[in-house]
Amino acid sequence: MIRLKRLLPLLGVTFGLAGCQPHLGYIEIEVKSSPPVPVSIHNHSFEVPVGVAVLIHVEPVSDNINNYVATDSVELTSQKSSILDVEPGPDDRTFVLVGASPGDTCVEVYINGASEDCIPATVLAPM
Repeated sequence: MIRLKRLLPLLGVTFGLAGCQPHLGYIEIEVKSSPPVPVSIHNHSFEVPVGVAVLIHVEPVSDNINNYVATDSVELTSQKSSILDVEPGPDDRTFVLVGASPGDTCVEVYINGASEDCIPATVLAPM
């Protein structure tokens, strides 16, 4: 019983520190290229035609008072790269979305190695 009483303050500090981390609210996305045909890129969905590549810059936005910082890593990974390929871009937090074949997939958002979200993505058949 004495050990438990000694551990309780330490547990409170440990759990209290966990609450000081940012929590993903959404991803702010800026299109950095000019695709030859219209695309739809939003923080809640991607729509890209087959054969089109789009360079995007992403910034995670916290939904609590603790903000993300430049050293927080952000990765995007397609669940089905045969439909939508996602490659690292030339700068930090930039990525290239490439429509590979018609269909639907989801783009996983990893922050500091942990999966935080999945953005639905559609690749449209060429017209």
